[in-house]
Amino acid sequence: MATQPSTKSNSRKTARSQGRASAKSSREQRSKRAQNVARKSASTESKRPRSSQKTLSDLLEHGLKDMYYAEKKIYRALPKMIRKADHPELKEALENHRAETESQIETLENVFELLGKRARGEKCEAIDGILEEGESLLEDFGDSVASDAAIIFSCQAVEHYEITRYGSLRAFAEELGLEEIRDHLDAILAQEKAADGTLNELAEGSINDAASEYDAEEESALS
Repeated sequence: MATQPSTKSNSRKTARSQGRASAKSSREQRSKRAQNVARKSASTESKRPRSSQKTLSDLLEHGLKDMYYAEKKIYRALPKMIRKADHPELKEALENHRAETESQIETLENVFELLGKRARGEKCEAIDGILEEGESLLEDFGDSVASDAAIIFSCQAVEHYEITRYGSLRAFAEELGLEEIRDHLDAILAQEKAADGTLNELAEGSINDAASEYDAEEESALS
């Protein structure tokens, strides 16, 4: 006999289908969800029946694997950008963020441990594509007057991807009552936002202007 979905679950689905907001979960409900996540993590695959029904905790784990893979790829990609950077403040910002990225990898490993899971990355085609584009831009602009602007252009694409992903993962952890994991993700999210802000200040403060001066000089020479 098939198990009927709960009235509460039905009401949430109805609210979504009608474009209405469902009631916010209480702290007690989130606490129960956290306990369920812990029990699920403690169970082995052999003990747990296979189910095609994916849950928010499954999506959280999938996203964490994506970001663990992404952070390791970013860590390996940054040295080339650091070598190509000309502006001393940009070079310093990239070096600082590489150190932060290393600490973020360790933080994600702690998050996996809190979930009772082995830290493992899962191939993320989105970050692969962003980094491949950055590599191509370095080849095209790396020896030009616009090299630093191109580096920031590439790095901010990475930062914005990370900000959206960590923002979502932080919200998932909040909803599941995983407060310690939420706090870890909050810390990483704050670092990514700060890094993006630093890059923006450098771009708008001097780097874009320096690159555009050459365009102005070239135009004057042709006129």
